[in-house]
Amino acid sequence: MTAKTRTSYRVREFAELAGVTVKALHHYDRLGLLKPARTDAGYRVYSAVDLARLEQIVALRFLGIPLKKIRALLDRDVLPLRSTFRQQREVLEEKRQLLDRAIQSLVEAEQAIDEGTESAAPILQSVIRVMTMQDIDVMRKYYSEEAWAEWKHHYEDWPSREWQELYRDIAAASGADPAGDTAQALAVRWIELTQTKIPLASIRTGLRKAWADREHWPPSLKRRMAEFDIERATQFVNEALWIKWDAERETQRHEGTAAPPRVSESRRALFRDAAAILSADPSSEAAQSVVARWRAIVDAETGGDEETKAEMLKGFRSRKSWPTGLKRYWASTYEMDAETWERVTDFIERANT
Repeated sequence: MTAKTRTSYRVREFAELAGVTVKALHHYDRLGLLKPARTDAGYRVYSAVDLARLEQIVALRFLGIPLKKIRALLDRDVLPLRSTFRQQREVLEEKRQLLDRAIQSLVEAEQAIDEGTESAAPILQSVIRVMTMQDIDVMRKYYSEEAWAEWKHHYEDWPSREWQELYRDIAAASGADPAGDTAQALAVRWIELTQTKIPLASIRTGLRKAWADREHWPPSLKRRMAEFDIERATQFVNEALWIKWDAERETQRHEGTAAPPRVSESRRALFRDAAAILSADPSSEAAQSVVARWRAIVDAETGGDEETKAEMLKGFRSRKSWPTGLKRYWASTYEMDAETWERVTDFIERANT
């Protein structure tokens, strides 16, 4: 890409000049990666300076660096190319090692077949085990570098023996009352495994991100999810856990030892004000004022990061499928009953759209 003599370009002209799509430019703008100037009418206007920055973005993207990390790199006064190249070289070397292991596994499988020293089943299992190791690298994107270095082995034989046993016991208890002794005991085991087997907070963060994006997991991990019916097991335990925590919250409230609210006063004030205008037209000035405050709060809590904001809003929209105990819990943090909280969230969502 080379700049021409012109000094400014509209988005389609700039996309053609740069060899990227308009959609990509819009995405980079939303992420704060490439923020062009705007006309009085709000149209994007790009310059030669924007072209130089875009060249850097494209080059770093080509190396496999995530967009979120590219933004952090480009926002520095001096681009740390040496350390960036070293990190990406290490990633590529790790991928090469995985490919070498896969190739060697196939060679050994061919030899075993020719020699007739093993039956088909163990040969296939060995090949599958090595080949699926390549899938594991896809999970790297959910973790920080520290967390991935500590936790990547987790996927080599996932789920572990302890988790497999728990998943089987949960499947055997399917249909049990979530508030009953059996379900509550399984929920306690779930908590204990989570706390004892996950040493770093950054790993727990990565696990949450990975689980939220499980529809995009590689096929090998999806097969393991299906084998142990992990989706259903998670739903079962979540229902049991929220019943457990809701009961504990009620006990604390009666004893006067309830924990401090887990949402900000600005959020609680917003929900109180929204509850007072539930009968208003979502497009009214009052409703739009509430939505503007809601957007400002979300921006402040996410630091304006579009990816984090999207994850937060996705969770917000999924509330219809939340367990009853979870809804009651969140309603209580806003000092509301569950029905009013749901009406307020529905109202804000309607007004926001």
